[in-house]
Amino acid sequence: MNKTPAHSTEGGFTLVEVLVALTILSISLGVLLGVFSTALDRTRESNSETIADSLTQSLLAEMGSALPLAVGDSKGTFANGFHWRLHIEPYGSSEDVQAWPVAALVVSASTLWDDDKRSVTLSTLRIAPKASQ
Repeated sequence: MNKTPAHSTEGGFTLVEVLVALTILSISLGVLLGVFSTALDRTRESNSETIADSLTQSLLAEMGSALPLAVGDSKGTFANGFHWRLHIEPYGSSEDVQAWPVAALVVSASTLWDDDKRSVTLSTLRIAPKASQ
C-alpha cells in the first residue's frame, strides 16, 4: 500500500515570492546607501568648512605680528592644500585719514578649497602706525 497525497502541503516560498523579496531588499539597500553617501558628503563639507574657518581666523590673528600690515593683496597655500588670500585697504575718507593719529586698515582674509569653488571670508579692522609723510 503506497499512499501518495493528492497535493503537497509542505510550506515554502515560490520563486516569484523570493524574487519580489530580493527586489524590495535591493531597492531598500540602494536608498540606504544613498542616504549614507549624502551624510558622508555633508560631514566632509562641514569638516572642510570648520578647518577653513580656523585657518582664516589664524590668518587674521597673525596680521601685524607674523604678517606685515601693508596695503595690497597677497596669497598663498597652507600646508594642507587650502589656499588663502589677503586684501588690506585703508579705512575711512581722506579727511579721516588725515585727522586720525593712527592708520586704520580693513583686513579681509579668505580661505579657499575644492579648486577655489568654496571659500570662507572674514574681515576685521586693524590699527597700524601712520605712514610718515
